[in-house]
Amino acid sequence: MKLIVFLETDRIRKRELQEHFTALLPAWFGQPASNAKYAQQAEILDGYVAEIDGVRRVVLLLKSTGAMSAEIFWLGVDPTCHRSGMGRALVDAATDDARNRGVKYLFVATLHPDDPYEPYLRTRKFYESMGFTYVLEEQFPSHSQSPIAYYLKPL
Repeated sequence: MKLIVFLETDRIRKRELQEHFTALLPAWFGQPASNAKYAQQAEILDGYVAEIDGVRRVVLLLKSTGAMSAEIFWLGVDPTCHRSGMGRALVDAATDDARNRGVKYLFVATLHPDDPYEPYLRTRKFYESMGFTYVLEEQFPSHSQSPIAYYLKPL
């Protein structure tokens, strides 16, 4: 088995992959309106893909947020590949590319650490293991019971 990580340039293929992984991960992506936004953004954001033996297993969308920062906008890992190192390889590739473009800070938004929902507990632990630190929360009136946490990684 050989892991290959690459930047997908075909906008339609990025969207198809993002939608495919969204469907495989309902515990993480169960909001239809948000999912539609993610799919739309898949067409325009940088899309990193990891595959093994020609089968695409992970997609990461990276959003440039300014000259100094970028955001991991969306990350989906085939559930059969969780804890395989493939998500880590994709974050590393996106981090290296961002650093090479002069980006100094990478961030990601996820559910707040006080939220006990187990899938996002794993998500937060994953990002923390990759060097991200919880730095900020934001409360949205439409989701007052689920504040968003921002994690930052200096590059």
